[in-house]
Amino acid sequence: MVSQAEHQASLEKIRNGLATKVRILIPADACPRCKAAEGAYALDDPRLDNELALPLEGCSRPGGCTAFYAPVLDRFGP
Repeated sequence: MVSQAEHQASLEKIRNGLATKVRILIPADACPRCKAAEGAYALDDPRLDNELALPLEGCSRPGGCTAFYAPVLDRFGP
């Protein structure tokens, strides 16, 4: 399981890179709490530092939260 500090470092890397948004991705076996958080968010959305901070508080998946941040690069590419 990835620690909160590792998730925060990942989010900061995305914020300081070329991303236009950040997406919370979840695995197929995610709990309802994680499924509700799945989606794309503005980089300055304050919820990313609170109720959407990973690992998600209230996750009931056996083994813990496996959601992760991914950059949205919709302004870049071919």
